[in-house]
Amino acid sequence: QGVADDLIHSGALVTIANRHGKMPLDYCKSAMATRLHELAVQTGQELRRIEYKDQSWLGMKTRSRDATLSRHKGIAINDLNLHVKVATSPSGETWRGKWQGNEICAKILALRECTARVSRDFNDEFPRLRIFSHPNIQPVLGCSNSPPSLVVVSQYMPHGSLYDVLHRRTDIVVDTAQALRFALDVARGMCFLHRLEKNVPDFRLSSHHVMIDEDMTARLNMADANFSFQNKGKIYHPQWYAPEALLKSPSQINRHAAEMWSFAVLLWEMTTRDVPFAEFSPMEIGMKIATEGLRLVTPPGISS
Repeated sequence: QGVADDLIHSGALVTIANRHGKMPLDYCKSAMATRLHELAVQTGQELRRIEYKDQSWLGMKTRSRDATLSRHKGIAINDLNLHVKVATSPSGETWRGKWQGNEICAKILALRECTARVSRDFNDEFPRLRIFSHPNIQPVLGCSNSPPSLVVVSQYMPHGSLYDVLHRRTDIVVDTAQALRFALDVARGMCFLHRLEKNVPDFRLSSHHVMIDEDMTARLNMADANFSFQNKGKIYHPQWYAPEALLKSPSQINRHAAEMWSFAVLLWEMTTRDVPFAEFSPMEIGMKIATEGLRLVTPPGISS
């Protein structure tokens, strides 16, 4: 029972079916099943059946078992074969490569200095990003702590981010039905994160941080979460931030309410297919939202 309690408080779902169609509740005797049901209700789980979905794991069709769940969450940097740089951002460089024969993305964090304390904090924080228990979360598979390099490893997504799909890809059609599926995927993922007993490191919702799987499932990318030692004072995508999140520190705001604002910007983005406030620079956007009341205009035909 103690193990079951710990698993549920860490985000394990009691209604997700396995390949045989059985849920955890189906394997429990009556008293334990009642206990799991009560815990699930207390932790805010939706008690709807989640059907088994063969994703080989999370789309890794050539994976080995050890690679998918990464029992050895610490990855030796020499085991990573990185061959193509796919993106550069203020938080680091993202490379495409292979690990144990699997296609992966490796994010090399941008740091002024990798001190012993930074290395220790990295080891303490990254395990919370290894969330394998929800279909709308893109987990971190493992990390390499090899100062001066700190590397976060996750599954390679051929479609890229939701931002890529909406604004850069011309070969993917996002009709109203698909946009609604994306919205539901994101909402379920955020709902799951909000219910976790321990918050993940600083994850900020935007279309840049939502990845699209091979089967067009949207997943919140845990590799984009910020660690405590990264620069908290700089905001690079302010158009997805709530006004209060631009004006106050995270400890002074209702984080869940601020993320609802970010979700609303995502809905606007999927409805209009426009980049929010594309006519302004990021600095202008942040200043205008925070101090001048800059807001998105509700699209025609949409209820306000």
